[in-house]
Amino acid sequence: MNYELTVGLEIHIQLKTKTKLFCGCLNDPFSAKPNIHVCPVCYGLPGALPMLNRSAVEMTLKLGQALGGKIAPVTFWARKSYFYPDLPKGYQISQSTAPVVSDAKITIDSVVHRIQRIHLEEDAGKLIHQQGRDYSLVDYNRAGVPLLEIVTYPDFKSADVAKRFAEELQRVVRHLKIADADMEKGQMRCEANVSVAPMADKIQNSLLGTKVEVKNINSFRALERAINYEFDRQVELLESGEKIVHQTRTWNSPSGKTKPMRGKETSADYRYFPEPDLPSVTLPKLIPSSQPLPEQQRRTLSQYGLSGELARLAVDRGWFELLAKLAEVDRSVVAEAVNLLVACPEFSQLRNTDQILLIKENRNRRWPRTTVIEIVHQAINQNRSIADVIDEFSPADDLDNVYRQVIENNPKAVSDYRSGKEAALHYLVGQVMAAAKGRADVQQTTKELVNLLGR
Repeated sequence: MNYELTVGLEIHIQLKTKTKLFCGCLNDPFSAKPNIHVCPVCYGLPGALPMLNRSAVEMTLKLGQALGGKIAPVTFWARKSYFYPDLPKGYQISQSTAPVVSDAKITIDSVVHRIQRIHLEEDAGKLIHQQGRDYSLVDYNRAGVPLLEIVTYPDFKSADVAKRFAEELQRVVRHLKIADADMEKGQMRCEANVSVAPMADKIQNSLLGTKVEVKNINSFRALERAINYEFDRQVELLESGEKIVHQTRTWNSPSGKTKPMRGKETSADYRYFPEPDLPSVTLPKLIPSSQPLPEQQRRTLSQYGLSGELARLAVDRGWFELLAKLAEVDRSVVAEAVNLLVACPEFSQLRNTDQILLIKENRNRRWPRTTVIEIVHQAINQNRSIADVIDEFSPADDLDNVYRQVIENNPKAVSDYRSGKEAALHYLVGQVMAAAKGRADVQQTTKELVNLLGR
């Protein structure tokens, strides 16, 4: 029997505001000593009252606007009750029925992936379990850090597509400069809701299988592995006639398996009720953003002749605006500009006219990469134009004379090489590099000498 996988994602992303969501404590949960950036609000002490961080709301609106979401006219806060040591109040200030953003979307390779809601909430503290100890420690520096929760519709039909969505979301929030979203630091955390159903049932009744939530996923690779494992596990249970239990499971990377944590909570278990200490927030109507998102930037760069891989690299490294300006003058230089940026990031510091001149001169003169980098460095360090600097550099054709001169001046080394002594070739390469004043490329020089010398 064939089975269909259905996946929905819940992704939490810490916003990089200066202060926490409901108090003035510094938002710095990673570099500070434990329990330094805390106050009565963080500790949930009686009488401590929260005060909303405006910047966190603005960042949420910025994401909702960029993703084409519906902005709620009014949003308000709710208490989500559960008991755990990292949540000293006994409840989390979150949002239930009135998220800031709903019905947003991310497009990847022309496929639209729907987002059900984006809401704000406060992060919990961090539990530290020390091996060999019969107690745990809690660091409340993270308690109260503003946290976005992005909930997708259950639209993903493969682990790979779910992983690509999470990767793209990371690119978007970094592009908007609202979050660093480093998964290794816990700044971005993914949970996958996985269900499996026989294909026949799905076709006849449009029914999804029993949902299993998978937590403790700390990388994109782990997300893909966890979903694939859970699919195989559920299929095996269904094939043996067993029922899937509605539960929360945790991903264990070393074993490559999920393990039961607890029964899956429902909304009633959290006993949501309106937060009495915070007023509702009236949100502004926003004009849809005209700023291109990473997917749109990649499509634009592909029109300039970049491969998918190069376009993704250029966007991820923040080179889109530079390349777009070059393309306005001459589209033919864009691909070469990316290659130069990879080899020499300082290339971005040159004026556009100098960047184009260097690329075109390099086409004619066929300099080795080391020479191009040297030209860039000299232009920047000496505050000179590219036209000024390149006059001092010979075209690659002139190196042919250097190769031949070195061969002519070193007959013993030539004889040794032809006798099978590889060290002699290294010596000759060194002589070329010295004669060319370090502006020849080692690999290219070796190749040219081997061709000229033969055996």
